[in-house]
Amino acid sequence: MSIVSFDLEGDFAAFKDPSVTTNQTVTVIPSKSALIGLLGALLGIKRSNSIFDDMYSEGYLDLLKKTAVGIQVRNQVTKCTFFTNHRSLIEPKTKPFKTELLVNPQYTVYIKSTDEVNQALLDRLKDNRFVFSPMLGHAYCPARISQFRELSGVKEVKPIKSLVSSVFLDEVSESKSSTQGVIFEAGLSAKIIVERHLHLYVMDNVLKRAVLRHYIPVPQNDESSILEITHYDSRLSLTKFYSVEGSEQALCLF
Repeated sequence: MSIVSFDLEGDFAAFKDPSVTTNQTVTVIPSKSALIGLLGALLGIKRSNSIFDDMYSEGYLDLLKKTAVGIQVRNQVTKCTFFTNHRSLIEPKTKPFKTELLVNPQYTVYIKSTDEVNQALLDRLKDNRFVFSPMLGHAYCPARISQFRELSGVKEVKPIKSLVSSVFLDEVSESKSSTQGVIFEAGLSAKIIVERHLHLYVMDNVLKRAVLRHYIPVPQNDESSILEITHYDSRLSLTKFYSVEGSEQALCLF
């Protein structure tokens, strides 16, 4: 079992919240489907062949099915907001349109896929040669990739009593269940941001969608926010935790 990781950053990022249509609200982290799209850009796997085809190509869905991703935020979150005037198509007037951008986003991304995909990704990272240019949510937000590595000594572990500083999901809270899917303890200096993302996954060869809460530990004062998980209900079997040689923290992949 191997996991490929690399640092991902840029001057700006614009990962849009699809549930907001009246303005351009951005999220702190990319969704899994956005990370699979970025991985596809590096490897040359198109999300769709044309605007007249299905929304997702077979190559994209196959990559989504066999790949788990993890993400860790490496710096404090900063957003900038600006307004532009858009002309109304209904009335002879303009109206302000709000746009957000993440400023100087920095992540460490983890990829666990088949040996073929992992090796192809490592080859691309070593040569710094990608099929399509990686972007952070929009064409005006180019990405920089560095510090790639292949993690060794990876073993699956139970989430209970695990220390984590990477993003993890709640597979229960957004359902009709009255129970809580995840419980954790955090120190006074820890900061956690909660976002709701549309999560795509393949089960029984069928593409499914679910809105899930993502818990995002964010560094404070150049120190990681480390949480201890005391209860975890992996009801959809989307999330797994792994120990990595040389680290006391568990890594969450989904």
